[in-house]
Amino acid sequence: MTAANDSDAPTSNGHETDAPNAPLFVRCVRWMSLGEQSLAALFLFVIVSTMGAQVFARYFFGAPFSWSEEVARLALIWMTFIAASFVMAEGRHITVDVLSPRLSVRGQLRLECLSHGIVAGACLLLLIGGSRFVWYVGKVGSPSLGIPMSWWYGAVGVGLLLMSVHSIVNLMQVVATGQPTARESIVEEEAFHLDMEHDE
Repeated sequence: MTAANDSDAPTSNGHETDAPNAPLFVRCVRWMSLGEQSLAALFLFVIVSTMGAQVFARYFFGAPFSWSEEVARLALIWMTFIAASFVMAEGRHITVDVLSPRLSVRGQLRLECLSHGIVAGACLLLLIGGSRFVWYVGKVGSPSLGIPMSWWYGAVGVGLLLMSVHSIVNLMQVVATGQPTARESIVEEEAFHLDMEHDE
């Protein structure tokens, strides 16, 4: 296979790679996903470093930091929802494919468009409904550092917004290609059944 063919090969979620002729919004979302992964890694580093410092201070100095647990908890919340957004971009959230494998290609395409639409709509509705609560609790500070609680609950809103964006982009990509997304889980399941049949 030539290098040109390799560059046009589909990715794990069934869409084109970062080819120069890829649509602008696809490249922008891929850069956004890369930024989300970097932020999630940064939050993970904050969690590990603060908890490591807490253990070190507790056992070697007998005086643990009063702020480390709060910082680690805040970083964990943000890491969870930021990571959920780029997992959504790659189509790697847990799914139960009961109906899709039994449908035709056209039926799978319609079902996937419907699922992306439902996910995007649900995320936007939760974001709109929760924004009032985030604004309301912003006046309250955390016990140790006094960080406004809007920074804690705001992670949920940011995650919902990013997940809705990725769902809409996935919907646009499916509509543009006219083909349902190839699921690795389905491929692995079919390979497992083939291995079982050979063993029999």
